[in-house]
Amino acid sequence: MGRRISSLIATGTALTTLLAGQAAMAQADQAATDNQASGEIIVTATRKSESINKVPISVSALSREALDSRGIRNFTDVIRQTPGVSFEKSNTTTNIAIRGVNSSVGAATTGIYIDDVPIQIRQLGYGGGNAYPVVFDLDRVEVLRGPQGTLFGAGSEGGTVRFITQQPSLDAMKVYGRAEASATEHGAANGEGGVSISAPIIKGKLGIAASGYYRRDGGYVDRISSFTNKVVQKNANSTDSYVGRIALTWQPVDNVKITPAVYHQNIKAADSGESWEKYSDYDKHVFVNANQLAETSKDRFTLASLNVSVGLGAVDVIAVGSYFDRKQAFVQDYTNFDQTLFTGVNALPFFPEQKGPSDFLVAQKNWTGELRLQSNSTSSPLTWVLGGFYSHAEQTSLQKVTDPYFPVYLFGAPAPVEGFSIYDQNAVSTDEQAAVFGQLSYKITDKLSVLAGLRYSHTVFTIRSVAQGFVVGPLVDDRGRQSENPITPKFGINFQATPDTLVYASASRGFRVGGYNPQVGTFCGAELASIGYPNGRPTNFKSDSVWSYELGVKSKFGGLGSVQASVYQIDWKNIQQAVALNSCGFQFTNNLGKARSRGFDLQVEVRPTNRLTLQAEVGYVDAKFLDTVLGGPTATAPFVSAGDAVLGAPWTASIHGQYDFDVFREKGGYIRTDFDYRSKQSALPPYLNPANGAIDTALRVPPAVAFWSARLGVKPGNFDVSLFVNNILDKSTWTRRERASNPFEFFRRETLRPRTFGVTASYRY
Repeated sequence: MGRRISSLIATGTALTTLLAGQAAMAQADQAATDNQASGEIIVTATRKSESINKVPISVSALSREALDSRGIRNFTDVIRQTPGVSFEKSNTTTNIAIRGVNSSVGAATTGIYIDDVPIQIRQLGYGGGNAYPVVFDLDRVEVLRGPQGTLFGAGSEGGTVRFITQQPSLDAMKVYGRAEASATEHGAANGEGGVSISAPIIKGKLGIAASGYYRRDGGYVDRISSFTNKVVQKNANSTDSYVGRIALTWQPVDNVKITPAVYHQNIKAADSGESWEKYSDYDKHVFVNANQLAETSKDRFTLASLNVSVGLGAVDVIAVGSYFDRKQAFVQDYTNFDQTLFTGVNALPFFPEQKGPSDFLVAQKNWTGELRLQSNSTSSPLTWVLGGFYSHAEQTSLQKVTDPYFPVYLFGAPAPVEGFSIYDQNAVSTDEQAAVFGQLSYKITDKLSVLAGLRYSHTVFTIRSVAQGFVVGPLVDDRGRQSENPITPKFGINFQATPDTLVYASASRGFRVGGYNPQVGTFCGAELASIGYPNGRPTNFKSDSVWSYELGVKSKFGGLGSVQASVYQIDWKNIQQAVALNSCGFQFTNNLGKARSRGFDLQVEVRPTNRLTLQAEVGYVDAKFLDTVLGGPTATAPFVSAGDAVLGAPWTASIHGQYDFDVFREKGGYIRTDFDYRSKQSALPPYLNPANGAIDTALRVPPAVAFWSARLGVKPGNFDVSLFVNNILDKSTWTRRERASNPFEFFRRETLRPRTFGVTASYRY
């Protein structure tokens, strides 16, 4: 480990030396960006640039300075510091929920955007999750809470997350570089290096933005043999991330800008971060899994986009086109899953060479186009945006489960059968959407304005699923289609009580499209009948939708700080939820009743002196099902009972403090700390409630999670060099604990990364 740390530090030193050459040409002090001096952050949550304090939406925005100072490196770090948002992650899936709108199946409930391009995925039930950009050289990250159906359409039912990239400069060079080296206790070393440049090629006419970045997160989970108890691979769960981006902006005349861009990202994991409770000792920070094979994964995407903006006096015309190509391939160890499911024996593999890999492939090919016309007059009482949107999203989901020893332990075959197929599935789906939308705001007086918006969409979902193998029986070739025409309005009233205080109220609707359930295996017939589906699973499931009602206030207190607060109620109906068929390992999606989510979020920043900054974000979500929902007409036990909780932490809180002191120059040094907390869920979700027939009573809701970090740094010139420690308390709290879809299997868990020490060096010119 020492050699690796030395290598990483050497890499960081080389980068720092390279940048130092340019530092000699830099000015001693850099002009603050994003109105940092006044505490302002500019966002585009309403499709136009506005101060976050003027936007009548509950928004969390992290500027590039905040991302750096808080040590945010990935999407998990972003969510940990955002109130009212929950995030679940494994080596095969991801699921994000905002304000309690949480569902792990069907189309997305949260929109994921890179600039103006949506990239979220549909869950077809065969693994896979959203792609999230690695956090490097982003201008900011915006999290919009509440449905954004009018301006952002399907997939933004609970909210929207937007990653805003650095744009080419037409007038001045900007350089940003960062290197980091760290060591994880009880694990391996970590490190990163990246450089970004934005500069004019022809001043005022042509500019470029280009960046490259690499990061390695060392592993801390050992993989052992369950037969010898010896380590097969130490610190197995390492991850390598590669990112590259290039964009050009051409301004042939003053009122026209054309920006093509290409963004590429590739993340490779050597094994999953899951550990087995049977072999691990979490109090002593011993993390072990006994998988028969490494659960590797590769996730790469390329996003090509073209943005054209034309200024026509009081109206701007903006056209955005994109192509998103993603391929996610991963392996999950089904050796124990298959054996225990079909034999009923809760045991480790019977044979040392036994391996039952489940190979997954999830691919996306998305084409999107949007044309917007929007007013840009600051003097007119009427502002508006009109647009049209089209997307064609193709998704392929493959799963192949093989186990040569399956015939041996189940049927007593004399020898393994190479390539024995337990399950082989290939699903190809298409989501097609066309929409028109508009939103306008009118100032009745200098202080009072009203807002109204509407989006009409036409959506078509088609799927073909081909399945075969032992658990399927005869080959199944199934096709289905679902088409809908949702309407998503929004209404609001805004009162600018003072130049620094905004009070707003809004009502808005969001939706996500429905889908089709492909046929399940013949082994599922008995369980389907027992839960009320004697004729098989329901074929189609409908769209679900929400109505959200929000009251909020945003206010600045001169140079002393600011506050943003909102309270809300969300009514969710026809909820798409998974129905698990435990006897055969399948599931299907159905519309399971209604839920209501109530809560608030609060963001406060206080600057008691010009050297001390204190920030806090607090969110509360109380999301519960309202109805008891049975299955088919012969069902005896409900799928969901009234009062069941929607999964997610009720309380989220983040506290931040930074003190600037004099070294090298005035306020050239700083010390900061960040503390994040997520509470334990008190009420049971449907899958844990015995009243719903829950059979795995050993499962538990996630515990409270606390994460504490600190950083000490100095800023000589344009450099920023700091020492940091993450997870100061070295907590091994689990963030996900489950069996691998099998109620007879051993427990596995994902935990926080152990305590990590490191040094970061960055440069900005």
